[in-house]
Formats: sequence, structure tokens, C-alpha cells
Amino acid sequence: MIRYGIVGVGGFAGTWVRSLRTLEGQGIANLEAAVIRNPDKYPEQVAVLRDAGRPIYATLDEMLAEGHGRLDVIGVPTGIPYHEPMAVQAMEAGYNVVIEKPAAGTIQEVERMAAAVQRTGRWCGVGYQQIYSPSIQWLRNKILDGSLGRLVEARSVICWPRPLSYYERNAWAGKLRSNDRWILDGPATNATAHFINHMTYLTQASEGDDFAIRTVRAELYRAKPIETYDTSSIEIITERGTRLYHYVTHSCVGSIEPTSVFECEKGTVYWERSGDSLRVEYRDGSREEFQNPDPAYVHAGFLAQIARVAAGEEPAPLCGIAEAAPQVLVINLAFESCRGILQIPEENTYTVDANGSPLVAIQGIEDAMRTAFEKGGMLSDQDLSWAQQTEAMSPEGYTSFPSESLGEILQAML
Repeated sequence: MIRYGIVGVGGFAGTWVRSLRTLEGQGIANLEAAVIRNPDKYPEQVAVLRDAGRPIYATLDEMLAEGHGRLDVIGVPTGIPYHEPMAVQAMEAGYNVVIEKPAAGTIQEVERMAAAVQRTGRWCGVGYQQIYSPSIQWLRNKILDGSLGRLVEARSVICWPRPLSYYERNAWAGKLRSNDRWILDGPATNATAHFINHMTYLTQASEGDDFAIRTVRAELYRAKPIETYDTSSIEIITERGTRLYHYVTHSCVGSIEPTSVFECEKGTVYWERSGDSLRVEYRDGSREEFQNPDPAYVHAGFLAQIARVAAGEEPAPLCGIAEAAPQVLVINLAFESCRGILQIPEENTYTVDANGSPLVAIQGIEDAMRTAFEKGGMLSDQDLSWAQQTEAMSPEGYTSFPSESLGEILQAML
């Protein structure tokens, strides 16, 4: 059984705890130790660990010092500011690591993690659980074996309403910076980063060693009273001309669950996160469908694959730093493209009550998102009075976020 030591048990880390319980019941992996800074806040988790004779540490330093021979993988299901420093610290202490998504807030942090992987010989998985799902792996294999031909264009759309209370759940939600680190929080950065990541992941499969981002163009909008953006449309163009579009908003009342379309040379693939299902319509008129037999197992399945790597049964995490890095580059270039945040005029918004917390929404945003998803292009291509065009940005020579000019703009916003 592979033994995990994780940092934290509250917030999203609670999902990791529950998934590891599932895997322990299957004899695959278990939660062997945890860092819990405030044990009084999590009495149930503390009791379970103590009853099982598993150590609770006050700091990561303590767990790393005492975990050799007892822990196989260090898990970092923490907030964005802590991914890079904790991952590098754990790898340098001799451990293999898995971190929550996104990999980091900036490309320079990603580079430091990649350098640590090379320097230490350890690996670092990233928790984009959708990549580990049977549906995405099935689609990747279809691309690799030539059944679909080259990926030409992909689009993803998500409308997830989020009230003000969502931004009060921790110290960095809705923030550009926290603890002297760039967070760049927002729906494409964090909550729906999966659906940028799986588009770039499948494009990597389609284009192989030729994969490289040519330009990123982004419109980052803010309707809510937060530092960062809550609505965005992002265009990614690769060096081979593949176009990827990501549309998302938290400033809505109606929901659109994550949906993607992948247009390939030999057919079009429709993917829905609900049920983790795929439908392929081939150019020759034939159809094919795939349904994940256990969609509820996706998160546990991600930790199970990491466990197989730790056990020597598989060569590497399905999503490591190399697979997660493009999403971070996209977000950094998105801010450069947009030159900060575009404010939605108050007359184009309205507010509703969401279980006692105000939810600011943009008028007609759900229809605008559907139109963008169906037709492609940017929100500014539609007849929306508040939408603004931006310039495409190239990653050529771009090694650190932010550029000097953008840094001045963002500093004025803090």
C-alpha cells in the first residue's frame, strides 16, 4: 500500500482525504500522515488519524524530517501560493510529490519546479484529475492512433455561479497577489483550469514534439467587487495553427456544466464532464460513444495512478509539470494580452441573493457564452456593449511574469 503524507485536511484537501479513504479500502494507498496546523479546527480528521496511530505534524519541515521510510508520496493540496515552495522543498528532501492544480501562479515558479525535478531525480504530479479520467485517456489514444486525425480546433465552456461568500473562503480567493506571490486567481486560473489543461494536453498528443504556443489573446472581465477577473474568453493558437478557446464566468445565475468540443480532421468529439462521457461523430457518418463506468471515481483515480507510479507499476504521472505548464503560460499571457482587468459597467450587471450572499451577474452572459462556444471567437466578436478587444501576445522571449509594463498596471490595482 502506497503511503501518502499530505499538507492540510480542510478545504479542498478534504477531497483528498476522502479519496485516500476509498483507496485504502481497495488496498491501493492510504493517508499515513498529515500536516495540520490547527488541529482543534478538524477534530474528526485528527481523531481518525490518531486512532489509526498515524502521525500529525505541525509543519511540513517536521513531516519531511520524520517521514523517510514511512512516506512514499508527499501531497500538497494547498492554495496556489504554496505549490511551488512546498513541492521544491519536498523534492529536495528526497520525496516524490503531487500538488493540486494549477501548477503555480507564474511561469517562473513552474520553471523552478521543473528544475527541481531534473536536479533531484524526483517526480512531481499535478492534480488535474480530468487528465487521469478514462474519457480523456480514451480520447488521447484515439488521437495518437490516428483514428481522428489532427486536432484542428477545441472549445470549452463553463458557467458556474459564485456569490461573494465564495471569495471569502480563504485569504487568496479573488486576489491578484497573496503572501508576496502572484496568484492571479480567477475561474480560468483555478476553478476551470482543468478545461484549458485538457485542451492543451490533447493538443500535445496531436502535435507531439511540434507543440508550442504561438499566441494567446484574452479578455478578462470583472463584474464582482474583487481584485481579479470573474469572466473570461481566451484564445490559444499553436505554432501548427490549432485554435483553442476557453469561455467561463462566475458572474451568472444560470449554470452550464463543463462541456468541450474537439474538431479533428476525421471527426468531431463532444465531451461532457457530467458523467465523464464522449460522443464522436466521424466524417464518414459513423458514430462512437464512450462512457466512464465510474465517473465518481475520477478524483480517487488520479491518486490511484500516482500510487501506481510510486509502486513502480507505471513510468510517470499522467500529468506532470510538463503537461501542466502550458496552462500557467496561458494565464500569464492572458493578463499580458488584456493589460490587467476589464471592468463591466454596473448598468450591465444585476445582483441576486444566493443563500444569504450577494451574487453579481452580467446581463445575458449565459447566452453570450453559448454563442461563443457554438461559433468560436471572442466575446468582443459579439454585439456586447461592454466587451473590449485585446491584442494577441507571443511567448517568445517571455520568461517571467509580469512584464515591466504590466507589473506597473497590476501594482496600481492592488
